[in-house]
Amino acid sequence: MLTHLKLNNFKIWRSTGQMPLAPLTLLFGTNSSGKSSLIQSLLLLRQTVKARDPNLDLNFGNQDAGDSVTLGQFRDVLCRRGAATEVVRANQIGIEFGWRGGEDRQSIGGFTARYEQGQGGSADLAYLRIGQGSLGFTAQRGRHGAYKLWAADVRRAIGQSPNFKPQRSFAFSRAAAEALGARATPVLSVGPTLLAELSRIIYLGPVRRSAQRDYLWSGRFPGSIGDDGGQAVDALIASGVAKEEARRRRLPTPSAARLFDETAYWLHSMGLADDLQVRQLGRSARYELLVVNGDGVSNLKDVGVGVSQVLPVIVAALFAEPGHIVIVEEPESHLHPLAQSQLAEIFIQVSRERGVQFIAESHSEHFLNRLQRRVAEGVVLPGNLAAYFCQRSGAAAELEPLRLDEFGEIENWPENFFGDEMADIAGRTIAAMQRKRAAKTGGAE
Repeated sequence: MLTHLKLNNFKIWRSTGQMPLAPLTLLFGTNSSGKSSLIQSLLLLRQTVKARDPNLDLNFGNQDAGDSVTLGQFRDVLCRRGAATEVVRANQIGIEFGWRGGEDRQSIGGFTARYEQGQGGSADLAYLRIGQGSLGFTAQRGRHGAYKLWAADVRRAIGQSPNFKPQRSFAFSRAAAEALGARATPVLSVGPTLLAELSRIIYLGPVRRSAQRDYLWSGRFPGSIGDDGGQAVDALIASGVAKEEARRRRLPTPSAARLFDETAYWLHSMGLADDLQVRQLGRSARYELLVVNGDGVSNLKDVGVGVSQVLPVIVAALFAEPGHIVIVEEPESHLHPLAQSQLAEIFIQVSRERGVQFIAESHSEHFLNRLQRRVAEGVVLPGNLAAYFCQRSGAAAELEPLRLDEFGEIENWPENFFGDEMADIAGRTIAAMQRKRAAKTGGAE
């Protein structure tokens, strides 16, 4: 689980300050207020540590390579009106986050990095600290591309060498490992832990893949559902086929059918479908996903777009294993208010029962209202919910933590949080009164 995030001079953010993250973390705000940039920083690091090129300090992304984010070059990511702090210069990008991991989910780790512009618009690592308990290291670039290296909390540097440059912001070359010798253990062992933590992220973008009339299925469960949810229906088909096969053989329902049954349950609770069915097209490898409503059965392509857009969100939540981090933008897209409220119930249940962390960027008042209600009812502890309001302040962004009390009330409700609802109500009432008065006066004349 990610415990906090801090950005300096990253896109619209001069500084977020330290931003605590909870099992349920919500990001609200106006358009172009920096919400997506918060998420992009984590995706940027995830695709960096997974990149094949060891010389990339930050992998800004290549759309043709299927990267999660494509951010251009260093100058496109550096805040145009960057601000210096005690440790981060105005021409540097700073990214920091913490995590709690391990088998007991109690081991504390941290990542802090600063980057400067390199050749050809790339990023050069200026400073890096990764730590988890007694393991970890600090690397700092000196003159002529050499890096000083400290192990864990030891103040005295192990040495200085160009070989001590961390690769992909977390690992070391074979030459560095050989040079460290017996001192390598506390330095090298923390990198795989960071890689494992970032690999736990399941991301869904704001635009999910449109429904298809039929799907070519490989015959296996997909390993992921994709950033656009493109493999979510494949996962449902695999689960549905397992269920149907067991029914046909009169066997107990297998665990593989859980995804299919639970997805159908949540669609029903949201008022979107009574059930789901999977149908093979002849003896081919192509399958239809059918939506049942009452006595009618419709192809997924022929029902409202809200169903196809929310299916990946539901599947992502149910697909996640304990310790996974589900990051989703606009989960409420194309949904009516009841369905938006029920989305909150999915996140609450999966987070509580299976230890999955959710970070959601949303514009939905109904989504937030349901979470506030569950806090008031004692179902969600205030400490397990973090909510932030992002807003523009000139050319930069500001982050306002929303203070939620034990009764689910937001103590510092931002101005125009979900638009100016009270002004609209007052304006409508005044206009109605004026028109009624005018009509009455005209009738009297």
